[in-house]
Amino acid sequence: MVASLTSWVWADGRWQDLRVDVAASPGFSFHMVGTRDPTVREAPNRIHAAFLASGFKWPGKRITVSFQPTRPWVLGSAMDLPIALGVLMASGQIPFRPGLTALGTLDLVGALSMADAERSAPPAASDSVFVYPKGAWWRPASPHWMALHSLREAIDYVRDGTLPDCSGEPARPEPLPPWPDLKLLPNHALVLGLAAAGRHPLFLIGPPGVGKTEFARAVHRLRRVTEPNLPWVEPASVLTGVQLLGAHGAFWAAGSGILFLDELGERPLKSLELLRKPMEELWSREGSLVPQTLGATNPCPCGYSGHPTIPCSCSESRKNQYVQRFSGPFLDRFQMGLVLNVSEGAEPVPWEELAFKMRRAQEQQRSRGPWLGNASLPLEALGQYANLTKSAQDVLHEWHRKSGFGLRTLHHTMRVARTVADWNARARVSADDVWTATQFQPMLLRPKVSTSGL
Repeated sequence: MVASLTSWVWADGRWQDLRVDVAASPGFSFHMVGTRDPTVREAPNRIHAAFLASGFKWPGKRITVSFQPTRPWVLGSAMDLPIALGVLMASGQIPFRPGLTALGTLDLVGALSMADAERSAPPAASDSVFVYPKGAWWRPASPHWMALHSLREAIDYVRDGTLPDCSGEPARPEPLPPWPDLKLLPNHALVLGLAAAGRHPLFLIGPPGVGKTEFARAVHRLRRVTEPNLPWVEPASVLTGVQLLGAHGAFWAAGSGILFLDELGERPLKSLELLRKPMEELWSREGSLVPQTLGATNPCPCGYSGHPTIPCSCSESRKNQYVQRFSGPFLDRFQMGLVLNVSEGAEPVPWEELAFKMRRAQEQQRSRGPWLGNASLPLEALGQYANLTKSAQDVLHEWHRKSGFGLRTLHHTMRVARTVADWNARARVSADDVWTATQFQPMLLRPKVSTSGL
């Protein structure tokens, strides 16, 4: 008998589909094809001990395990659970359950764990049964997602739908730190809320010590209200393009979390331009797992251009050359831009108000489709759900005509305007929402030169 089930493997910077086929035939041996990963080839030893601890036995059969597609991926020990369930189904010890998806590592007493517990959840189909370790703490996408402690619980659930008794289990803690002591101007606090609510890539520019890193961490903290285990990746500025964007690079390691790129002005120009294509995946039709990119830079080589008390030592030409390192196509991959500076009138951030409006805005976004916020609306969905009023359309197109910016800038402005409307609990995007979105367009951060070629 052959039992087939699906699983997921983290490879090439994202979750990849994997089919696990297990065949049981007369004989007594174990063969594994489709992988050369030594970690997976140790699985029979762990599974055999886990079977004994769970009250099952290793079948006296010739067991063949196949992985499809065959790739030079590192599958890791997370294949223990799908192999174990496949062996039990193929040998007739538990009934075959079509459409089953499983992922998890087994120890010698049958406990389930996950090596990368903080990684973002795989995009498993919401209507399929997905069994995974409770330690992963992934938010279930549907009632069919079952977070379990052990192989015994997984077997009981697959066999007859028995759910584990969690009555004595303590409630999951919310490991959220206190709200940071941060003061911002009202419009800066609005950008903070909009970036978190819509997951918009954000470009920050300002002198040292003005709070660019704190602002980026505040976006992360605010998103953690609804995504407790949200990844945060802050790669060093000396990373090469391969280290930043390779198969196991920092960009893909952030999953659907936040990638914070500080000191963009000091990073190699080639690395910055290499970011352009991966960042486009955010609003692609495939809905890839792409992080929200937050970039930060000084305004000039000395860093103090625009500072109210420390004079800048750079000439205008040096300042323009420094900012012009960020090409129009590169800045166009961001959807919002903000100039931070030391200013009077900053007030404590109203965290509870921002969290309330963010939840409300995210509920509106989830009702439209499976995209990761308004930032990832593909073009056809943007046309369907932007829902601009006539006056908003007039304002948007007039602004776009006068600015001379490209179509991508227009589409990003529509995405941000949609978030502004959600933030204010409006079903339709108004002219005021469009004006707000245009004020934070990152292309405006470039030196005041002709924009006809952008």
